Amino acid sequence: MGIVEKVLMLQFNGPDKKIMDLLQNLDYAKVVDGKQINEEFDKYVTEVYGDYFTEDYLVPFFQTSGLIYPTAAEFSRYKLNLKDTVVKQTEKDSNRYTFTATVGYLKDGEKEKTADVSGVVLFSTKEKGKIGKFEYGEDNGLSKEIFSGE
Repeated sequence: MGIVEKVLMLQFNGPDKKIMDLLQNLDYAKVVDGKQINEEFDKYVTEVYGDYFTEDYLVPFFQTSGLIYPTAAEFSRYKLNLKDTVVKQTEKDSNRYTFTATVGYLKDGEKEKTADVSGVVLFSTKEKGKIGKFEYGEDNGLSKEIFSGE
């Protein structure tokens, strides 16, 4: 299994209860120099995701897109389940990959639905085998549905 697939597994199987607890429990957060920091969250994310991302991109990933689906699912009580992934290397750029993840999503007692989430991953040219950029693109209504919580 490749790195992109491993990250998608982490993103779309859950939500990860430990990440949610670390985000929601105010005991973990503190303000230093006017900026909120959460060392336990940072430590856990580094343990779980650190092998897949460049050191410079791990934090930005979670500040931009890494928490979108897990937190939306958590707050609207959906369970996410990665069904399938297709990852392709682009012909022009050897470090650029596209992906499509088929994600199942289910709310208590309802029939599971699926949506395809696509995106682009750029691997670092300096840190071999590490992701330097990870962006979600089209998600065929998944975010809209889990954000609305209906």
